[in-house]
Amino acid sequence: MFSGENSRIEQSGRQGKKAVRREGCGKCQVTGIHSGEVLIVDLFKTKAEKKLLSGGADLHLGTSGYSFPDWTNAFYPSRIARKDWLRYYALKFNSVEINSTWYRILSENSAGKMADSVPDNFSFSIKLHSSMTHSRSAGREDWAAFHRMLFPFVSSGKMGMVLAQFPWSFPLEEKSFSYLASVRENLSAMKIAIEFRHRKWYTEESRNRVQKMGFVPVSVDLPTLPGLPRTSFLDSGIAVYLRLHGRNSGSWWGNTQQRYDYLYSAGEIGALAGRLQRLSEDVKSCYVFFNNCHMGKAALNAEDMARFLAVV
Repeated sequence: MFSGENSRIEQSGRQGKKAVRREGCGKCQVTGIHSGEVLIVDLFKTKAEKKLLSGGADLHLGTSGYSFPDWTNAFYPSRIARKDWLRYYALKFNSVEINSTWYRILSENSAGKMADSVPDNFSFSIKLHSSMTHSRSAGREDWAAFHRMLFPFVSSGKMGMVLAQFPWSFPLEEKSFSYLASVRENLSAMKIAIEFRHRKWYTEESRNRVQKMGFVPVSVDLPTLPGLPRTSFLDSGIAVYLRLHGRNSGSWWGNTQQRYDYLYSAGEIGALAGRLQRLSEDVKSCYVFFNNCHMGKAALNAEDMARFLAVV
């Protein structure tokens, strides 16, 4: 299915940065950023590009989303205009997970502007639309629109992974594996990280089957609650994709704002960083995204992680 779009993306992926020249943005392009300001992204230059991990794996570090009004002053200086948030963010981190695509598929033009606004070593991971994971009602045109959106990221060499996050209610049954096969077919040219919210999916048998289908299993950090998967680090032999949702066990089943209102302690970040370093010896890439986004806590913890990985 969609062989034309898949072929277009495959060609762009092989050409990489040669397909479309994207100019990296300098510090001066973001109004109000001073040359003396300490930038976390500078840590990535302390070793080979993107390789803060001692095992040699590429590190893609950032947050699950970047455009949050309550991040002003908590992360974004008030002098930075909203239109410049992504440019500023890209001075701090080298990757972002775009979650807004769960609600609305971007136009190819909008996606291109995003790709143009970040440096060449930056990567985007793009979340599948809700019609592809939750209602599972996506039609041919929905998939075609998703392909068109991906093209600027792929052609600029800035595509990370597609994230397929399935709800707690997604059942572990044969019918579900058939649906996963259709997702894999529709995105045959892409690397896909897959996250399940129900613990039943986190068995060795299920994990092996999902990996054989060509998916990278998502490692999750969550509260210890009945039905939720335990905190684990899963590798596909190719990549680790870690999403950190916070550990708010008391309000996890409440509203979204309360669920993600969690700040990881230095001790928790240090322990996670140590596990990442050890795992980096077995994979080529590590994707690490903080999803505790309330009041900029995700960005603060991602900065903490960058510092820990620079010294452990």
